[in-house]
Amino acid sequence: MRILRLVSFSVLCGLLSIGYASPSRADGPQRPLLFIPGILGSKLSDKAGNTVWGDRNSFANYGSLDLAPGSDGGELRASGLISSINVLGPFWTIHQYDDLLNLLHDLGYEDGKTLFVFPYDWRLSNFETANRMDRFIQKTAALRESNFDIVAHSMGGLVTRIWMAKTRSTAKVHKVIYLSTPFLGSMNSLETISSGWGPFENLVAGGITRIRHVTLSFPSIYELFPTYANCCRAGSKENFTTFDVLDANNWSGTWLPAEYLSGGARRSVLESGLQNARALRSLIATQPSGTEQIRITGDILETKLWLYTPSLAASPDQWTFTNSRGDGTVPIWSAANNFMSLEGTDPSFVEHATVFADKYVRSRLARELIPGVAPPVRGNSLGEVVTPDGIRHLSSVRAKIDPPLVRPGGQASAQIELSFVEPTSAGAVVPVVEMNRDANMDRIAVSEVTSPQDLKDHRLIYRAVLTAPQREDTYEVKVTIADQGTTSLYLTAARQPPTK
Repeated sequence: MRILRLVSFSVLCGLLSIGYASPSRADGPQRPLLFIPGILGSKLSDKAGNTVWGDRNSFANYGSLDLAPGSDGGELRASGLISSINVLGPFWTIHQYDDLLNLLHDLGYEDGKTLFVFPYDWRLSNFETANRMDRFIQKTAALRESNFDIVAHSMGGLVTRIWMAKTRSTAKVHKVIYLSTPFLGSMNSLETISSGWGPFENLVAGGITRIRHVTLSFPSIYELFPTYANCCRAGSKENFTTFDVLDANNWSGTWLPAEYLSGGARRSVLESGLQNARALRSLIATQPSGTEQIRITGDILETKLWLYTPSLAASPDQWTFTNSRGDGTVPIWSAANNFMSLEGTDPSFVEHATVFADKYVRSRLARELIPGVAPPVRGNSLGEVVTPDGIRHLSSVRAKIDPPLVRPGGQASAQIELSFVEPTSAGAVVPVVEMNRDANMDRIAVSEVTSPQDLKDHRLIYRAVLTAPQREDTYEVKVTIADQGTTSLYLTAARQPPTK
């Protein structure tokens, strides 16, 4: 979700969208459908009805999300699903769930009749949210009185698994489709504590010290910590020892803000959060029976996998991370709930926040939820790209803007790297780059900078020069790769140099 890019915090990540033709419906939905969003995916409002999280001012309001020790979150309430908002800062201009809702409506689902959404306070422990989910189901006649399906995105999948285990309600649930659920955690949760979301966003949110203080007040964040073997390492990349990040004894010294170090209430939040995370790790290790489960896993985007700290006494400022495959937030093996095998999972080439925008995933959703639906996917298989050399298979895609923050009128570079399984000639697949400047999508010239060594490594490299408008704001840069989809990057123009 960084996890608070989950966390897309993944859920509210950049927009990725893929052209999609509405499928032809067969008989329509056979059962009601319950959708569970991920962390950050629900609006939070105060008692006066003012939006605290879920609009353009969300980052500036971050301090107001602080959850007092022992609080049930009653000062704020989940007031709906974040379908589409515009929030200041890179990775925060988002079309979150409107794309998925449009697909479900195209499939014949009707709000309040066959389609139900469970918004929740994502700061709370997933165990508490599972209890609230059960009350929601019991109050909803269409869910209480019949079998139903569940589509769960990101952390919503953890809530679903807890609910299924605690209520033994698997017999009521016909099918669960997990969209990039971090069953084994997400390293982005620790990256958020280490460095926040970037210099500009950190500035708006009140600085890294405030981000750490507030983020660690959320019981849910601990339950997103990585739990796969050897995830966290003390020492160098060449010489290290592994440690359990869920052991409270390892959270001491400069690892934490001072208020989380003593024996006070904040320390209790941390210890209780880690205890719940261990309980969740044990629960996830057991497989529920009686319900068909489908797991969608991000496949080819660079994703944080390992944490390295010089020592257990080192500050989070000194943490570093290495990458592997995933959806940019959740490693592929975490979404598969199996660090040894990807068997039984379906891939997505789209980033975490909008993993459901992938053309294959949309087709799979349609075929799984609506019997007899005409699959909308065209082409032979995901990842195949037609080139002058014949069909080639993408193995990874990397795209970034350097630097992501410039002064108004300044320049940055969009850099795109495409890796293939087979040898590929120069210029075989040229990405399309467009920049949204003042509501106009302008096509940006792309230059190939592939070297002979890159070609030997089956890699193509491209570069596009971006010029920021004179107005301070965050601007979306869309990168389209053949027919695989469109990923969004963000360039921020700001006059005030941010500090960490």
